[in-house]
Amino acid sequence: MTNYQQYHAARPAKKKKVRKKSLLWQIIFWFALAVFLCSLTALGSIGYSYLKGQNLYKDVASWGFIPPQDVSGNPKAELSLTDLSVDWDSLLEKNPDTVAWVYIPGTVINYPVVQGRDNQKYLTVDFLGGRGQVVTFGTIFLAAENKSDFSDPNNLIYGHHMQDGSMFACLAGFANSAEFNTHRTVYVLTPAGNYRLTTFALVISNGHDPLAQPRFSTNEEMVAYFQDKIDRNVAWIDSSPIQAADITKCFAFVTCDYTVNDGRAVLFAAVTESTVGTASGTQNSGLDGLTIDDIMLIDETEKELQ
Repeated sequence: MTNYQQYHAARPAKKKKVRKKSLLWQIIFWFALAVFLCSLTALGSIGYSYLKGQNLYKDVASWGFIPPQDVSGNPKAELSLTDLSVDWDSLLEKNPDTVAWVYIPGTVINYPVVQGRDNQKYLTVDFLGGRGQVVTFGTIFLAAENKSDFSDPNNLIYGHHMQDGSMFACLAGFANSAEFNTHRTVYVLTPAGNYRLTTFALVISNGHDPLAQPRFSTNEEMVAYFQDKIDRNVAWIDSSPIQAADITKCFAFVTCDYTVNDGRAVLFAAVTESTVGTASGTQNSGLDGLTIDDIMLIDETEKELQ
């Protein structure tokens, strides 16, 4: 065989090798395209779920509670507890588990609060009873261990840390001292009356930290509990610090924190003003100076009368 014949006899093998290489790149291309389209579909589903959840709670707020506005149409900075009104009839008609409304001026937190028989249901069920297919908003809820009338010394309210910043996501950001000090006033509105709270600590912990303690055996135990939270506060308070011994009723707002493994961000706020239990609707401070021992005595007396 001549050199010319040998050269042309080798060419088909080279074309076959080129075809195999081209086929491999086509497979890689179509696989990458499929992954891209699946990812795009998933992102679209997530985006739709977030939008659906946001619109749901905007609708709930529109007929549940709209913060009082100033002449410019902005939420008022100074609010009177007696002027804060919630349409409880509408909320209870939509969800009989409704126990309160929580509002933190200057944040997205403006939500109804429910209470289930356990602490699992409202992790995945929204206010109207729906479940998210991709993203779960759930509902802000009071711990099942707490009394629904908020008569416990420490009331624990849970909410998801959503990636779009909704629900309780902003609480984790209060680790920034500027954010913490800008939003120290919290309002909890209930059918029995309204509470004005002042925050005194943000604690970053994990799921095994025994923070969920609604009641205490003695006044000393309660003071020690609150002092521990003040000592563990991760934010610097620029004014009006609260002393543990002065706290007669507290609310703890709990969400996830992603800076530590299985993290929790817990915002503690003391009741500084309330219209609860006042026949005339006038404002009072906390529980009128009652200690935890007094509160437990009242609870025991009520049990004996039942």
